[in-house]
Amino acid sequence: MSDPKVVLVANDVVPGMGLPVAAPGLRVFGLGEGLRRHGFGVITVVDQAPVRRLWPGDDLPPMPPGVFVLPATQIGDFVASQLPAVVVLTNSNHIDRLRPAPGLHLVVDFFAPKMLELACNPHREDRAGALAALPARKLRAITAAEAFIVNGPKKVPYFLAWLLQAGKDLLTTPLEPVFMCVPAHFADGKAAGEGVRFVVAGYLQGWSVPGPWLEHLVDRLTPPRVTLQMLLPVRPGPRPPAGSPERRLTALAGRSGVTIHGAMPYDDYLDLVSRADVAVDLFEHTLEREYAVVTRSVVALACGVPVVHPPFTEVSPLVAAYDAGWLVDPADLGAVDTVIEEIVGRPEVVAAKAANARRLWREVLDPEVAVAPLARLARQMLVG
Repeated sequence: MSDPKVVLVANDVVPGMGLPVAAPGLRVFGLGEGLRRHGFGVITVVDQAPVRRLWPGDDLPPMPPGVFVLPATQIGDFVASQLPAVVVLTNSNHIDRLRPAPGLHLVVDFFAPKMLELACNPHREDRAGALAALPARKLRAITAAEAFIVNGPKKVPYFLAWLLQAGKDLLTTPLEPVFMCVPAHFADGKAAGEGVRFVVAGYLQGWSVPGPWLEHLVDRLTPPRVTLQMLLPVRPGPRPPAGSPERRLTALAGRSGVTIHGAMPYDDYLDLVSRADVAVDLFEHTLEREYAVVTRSVVALACGVPVVHPPFTEVSPLVAAYDAGWLVDPADLGAVDTVIEEIVGRPEVVAAKAANARRLWREVLDPEVAVAPLARLARQMLVG
């Protein structure tokens, strides 16, 4: 008897293609890894458009097993050819490509609060039109779905409001929190006397940009004892205008102790992060950030690297519960300085928090653990 099948419909590139990867692709990757560990056959369908933006030429990059890159217009026919299956749709991006069919059990993954992302992104030129169009598409996806997963428990009330708008019965509609997860990438211990290596790494987003705390960190670097690796490329798409934070960040490239990196394939990104002692992931407060499971912090923790993180995201309670980093208000520069001083001056604290980060991954962020609710839900849907 063949394994039960899950088809993951991705709206971005996934690891294994030799390309830089953003949060939506990592989300699908983590779900797939967890489902395989639970005995499912997993097929991932990737929209060709984001691949073309990153991979020049007429050919396609090498594909990992079970991954298919297709034009958006072909996604619906491909999914129909794989039925019966549970089909997991990341947000609502491709809902209009799918057609109701026998054997199609649709799960919508409330991965990110897209309306809040749009509202908090001042640089997106088409923001007004996107804000007007997105609610109707989201409601179409909710209406079509049998069940839902949500990236973190804090977002459950936010998405319950959307379910109510679509007329879903909250007492009978399955909704399971499935936290962001990725496989571990733990590095070997560093040699004594190597100093403290900070890393600030991830896409620069309009709703999440570094503030004055970054200059405070750079001012306290004392190479080779204390250094910073920084990777903050702008995600492919509309570029922020002149005067935006990305232009300011380029001025740090010449500062002593700072190494700037461009966008890199995911495997290289993992190597960069895992070699650090501490990942700094700070940003000012917005309503969108309140509901964020911040991917770059999840990846750092999966690398066994403790994080400096704000106190207001979905990741914050985990960092606090496991003592896997430092929670600090990025607007409180005195508190930021105190954290940096502890990191530089107390290596035993950093080592203890690194061990806690590994434990946090094993108990929460391991795909086999995080995806268990989706695996149970998928089996129930396929059995009927």
